[in-house]
Amino acid sequence: MKRTTSSSSSNKKRRIKDLDKITPKQISKYEDSLEVLQLMRKQKMTLTKASKTVGISSKTVKRHLGSVIQKKSNRIIAKQNDNLPRKIRMYQNGKEIWVQVRGNKRAAEIAKYHGAVGRRLNQGQADAMKNFENKSIKDSKGKIHKFETNLKKLQDIAQRREESEFFSIYGGK
Repeated sequence: MKRTTSSSSSNKKRRIKDLDKITPKQISKYEDSLEVLQLMRKQKMTLTKASKTVGISSKTVKRHLGSVIQKKSNRIIAKQNDNLPRKIRMYQNGKEIWVQVRGNKRAAEIAKYHGAVGRRLNQGQADAMKNFENKSIKDSKGKIHKFETNLKKLQDIAQRREESEFFSIYGGK
């Protein structure tokens, strides 16, 4: 007698919960799916057009984004907010770190922080970091990360990044 498995149990959608526990290929497809989501939100592209633009199948996008995209009036649309994980660089205690946050709102907050860092370091805007002083963000595991706002520490981080990028181009350490 042949053993059969339920198609619903074998085809269950698996939501990515921790980006550290998936393969580089899966990360690439997931990041492509997030790019499709951004195109759908910001440029009002259809799922099909955004998927083609990024070079990923709409089926793969649906699998990764789940209920963040939904059918409404015979059209697939993207919800304005989500709780999807993203791994983003930020600065804390004089160091560059990578944090995994959940949701586009937390990711947007870190993006605003990077904009402020750029305005402070590149344009000398003295009050650029004001909104981030004594502020922090919670990562997907509940750990609190305080935004680095100290000018000297930010300059040191920027210097280290420039040096490491220079050396990595030429194969140095």
